[in-house]
Amino acid sequence: MSFLSSLFEGGGKGGHKLIEASKSGDTETVKSLLAEGADVNARNKDGVTALMQASEHGHAGVTELLLAHGADVNVSNKDGGTALLLASEHGHAKVAELLLAKGVDVNARDKDGWTALILTSWRGHAKVAELLLNHGADVNAKTTNRVTALMRASEKGHADVVGVLLNKGVDVEARAGDGATALLRASWYGHAGIVGLLLNQGADVNARDNSNGTALIRATWHEHTRVAELLINKGIDVNAEDNMHATAWMYASRNKLSKIAKLLERHGAH
Repeated sequence: MSFLSSLFEGGGKGGHKLIEASKSGDTETVKSLLAEGADVNARNKDGVTALMQASEHGHAGVTELLLAHGADVNVSNKDGGTALLLASEHGHAKVAELLLAKGVDVNARDKDGWTALILTSWRGHAKVAELLLNHGADVNAKTTNRVTALMRASEKGHADVVGVLLNKGVDVEARAGDGATALLRASWYGHAGIVGLLLNQGADVNARDNSNGTALIRATWHEHTRVAELLINKGIDVNAEDNMHATAWMYASRNKLSKIAKLLERHGAH
């Protein structure tokens, strides 16, 4: 192996050992390697540094050591992931605090446009989401597919995260690449509590996606009766048609979803 290859593989000046010790949270070995002059910013073949490994696995003590020795907080791996994105995805609030204190870019994106806030919202880490927002995270940031943190939290059923985002003024009407809003996503997956939160925040009950589907049509497909009730009580158009010229009632009847079909019929659907 050439000298340059050794450096790239994380082998220069004890870099590979430092990366592995940081991953396992071996504080004493990390201290020793740093004292011996290990390259704190060495990368492996995937562009991963010791700081990324420590951050991803929640080793706050190791993270602090690496930062004290000049670890680059904003370097990214081959997928565009930074230490903050990795820590946030896995809910490591203490590590995130350390990185933010060192001036990490809170709105950095990976290759798919995901920010730390979108990742942590998707995973359901309300404490980290609030921490990021308090440090300037863009509450309305979108991925390359135009998906927001609110959409991810809504489809996954993370009501506590949704609450945090709503308190920070997130745009409830933002649309993803498929035209769906957070309300349509929550309705599709049957998260009645989140549907209620979004409706109380003023979400457009009659919003449509790119196929002209409504939240009621989406809820009906999966027989989410409680969601349908909430939408109907908010005045949704029960006879709205999608691009297939089908209404929620038609889908319910066609798929023999008798309970939701009867609910729709009671409210004038046909």
